[in-house]
Amino acid sequence: MRRILDLRIVRWQFKLVYAVGVLAAGFAFGWLIRAVGAPELVAVPLTFVLDLAAVLLGARIFRGSGEAIEPPRAWWRMTARPPLSRNLGVILLVFLVMSVISVVFRLGASEVRDLEVVVTAEVAVFAALYLNSAIRLTRLGVPPKPPKPLKFRPALKL
Repeated sequence: MRRILDLRIVRWQFKLVYAVGVLAAGFAFGWLIRAVGAPELVAVPLTFVLDLAAVLLGARIFRGSGEAIEPPRAWWRMTARPPLSRNLGVILLVFLVMSVISVVFRLGASEVRDLEVVVTAEVAVFAALYLNSAIRLTRLGVPPKPPKPLKFRPALKL
């Protein structure tokens, strides 16, 4: 496990490959568990744990521009910069509100499935993680944009 946490992904293309791979693995895992005959009450929480582990692992191994590559990230840090953490947290918060409204309306009709409740909980956890990260990064004074790299300028020739 230590070797996996020593991995660093810096380029956005590889981050996208990781995200798509994790999404595909989550769907495949959920499908496989259901194909084996596990009830929804087992399949859904297991899929949630896999999703949570994948997002937390991604947050540990991704690195942003200007961020130190070698040292491990703090446990609470989800992104390199406050704006990205805040934006992801707000997007997830919007999804959370929509999910809660959906569950509440379906609760009245007795149509709420375990899957919807677990997805709502999952979105709530992710929103809290990203918003917490944004608040802490802002308090630490992490700049919203990475520092510009120094450009080499040749000496003047006379």
